[in-house]
Amino acid sequence: MQRIDWYKGFEVTVRLESVRAVSKEFALGRSSGYVAVVSVCTAEPKRPIGVPIRLVAEGNRVFETEDEAFTASFTAAQHAIDNKVDH
Repeated sequence: MQRIDWYKGFEVTVRLESVRAVSKEFALGRSSGYVAVVSVCTAEPKRPIGVPIRLVAEGNRVFETEDEAFTASFTAAQHAIDNKVDH
């Protein structure tokens, strides 16, 4: 699943990867969930800002729901864009 949003003139793409935990430490008791892959691009011309990053939830655990993954990922992208724009 993928979602594209805009923030301060930047395109934010969040793609979710459904995963089965490869270790008990990673899942913290969950057998499956989501890892988010976030990329940010300029609008025109469309160019990536940095490399896509993979995000997991606090405690090195997979996101339990799609909504949790999308919300946390978009918030992280907003912070990265704010840091870039403000500097």
